[in-house]
Amino acid sequence: MKTNDIKYWDLIAKYFANECTDNEIKKLDQWIKQSAEHKNIFNQLKTDQKLINRNRAMERVNVDSAWDKLKSRIEAEGHEQEEKKNKTISLNRILKYAAMIVLVAGLGFLFNKIYQDNWGYYSIAEYTAENEVSNEIILPDGTKVYLNENSSLKFPDQFPGTSRKVKLNGEAFFDVAKNKEKPFIIDAQKAEIRVLGTSFNVRTNVDDDVDVEVYVETGKVEIFKKKLAPENIIVEPGNVGIVTKSEIKKQENTNLNIMAWKTKDIVFREDRLRNVFNTLSRVYHVNIYADNEGILNYRLTSSFKNQDIESVIEVICVTFNLKVDYKNNEIRIVKN
Repeated sequence: MKTNDIKYWDLIAKYFANECTDNEIKKLDQWIKQSAEHKNIFNQLKTDQKLINRNRAMERVNVDSAWDKLKSRIEAEGHEQEEKKNKTISLNRILKYAAMIVLVAGLGFLFNKIYQDNWGYYSIAEYTAENEVSNEIILPDGTKVYLNENSSLKFPDQFPGTSRKVKLNGEAFFDVAKNKEKPFIIDAQKAEIRVLGTSFNVRTNVDDDVDVEVYVETGKVEIFKKKLAPENIIVEPGNVGIVTKSEIKKQENTNLNIMAWKTKDIVFREDRLRNVFNTLSRVYHVNIYADNEGILNYRLTSSFKNQDIESVIEVICVTFNLKVDYKNNEIRIVKN
């Protein structure tokens, strides 16, 4: 869900709290019908599967109203109205937090995905991309981040101090807003990435050998390997920075499909089907395998632009006279 749609969280929250007017219900219904994505989001919310992507959205729900209602109910049940000042302050604080918890529980959200953290006195939000649809985030400084499926990004609602720091687990493409006075820093688990304003792709936990991979599209990126200070490298456009268990290095990018997960533009040039299936598995998040080892040695030259996985597999099967068997999230390729 794009962050410019976040205003609808208030409306959704009111709906689940049974506080919507008829006009608000009509407005929400129109939003749901605008796209399949909106409908999917709303349905997932109803089954406790989808989460709000910014804790600020949760804070904008009318917590004061819920607090007042809860406070009135407690007082009506016989609570003493004349408390000592320090006890009253304590009670008010407890009531307000209790109202927030009651309200969130009423919405049916899984609170463990969106939480508060102490990061320079600022609230922290964590966004997890659960599918391939519109996983775009706009950070407080205007930086755009595109999260790959099953990846997560943690960031504050404001960037305090002299830097802009976020934490990434998985894969994301960053288009960083320029600010020479405030470097943008990514905590990528085994490495730290620092930039002033550029665009690049970061991938953590690549495989058993590679911890972090950084492909630079524009500008320059500085990469530090944690526990290997002060060693660092500068990576220029068209190159890839690689952090392994034992070293940090850079090399020219030779992977034509390094950004295919985001663009869905895929190119194969005499690639063995073994590599083709690995690429498609990463782009479409499916498991593709062949029941015959010989199939994996066939070579494919083709390109695909924003096509679904079924049409790509169909081209491959027609090209090599193969058959396909779909089962759950797996695709099995067999000889015809």
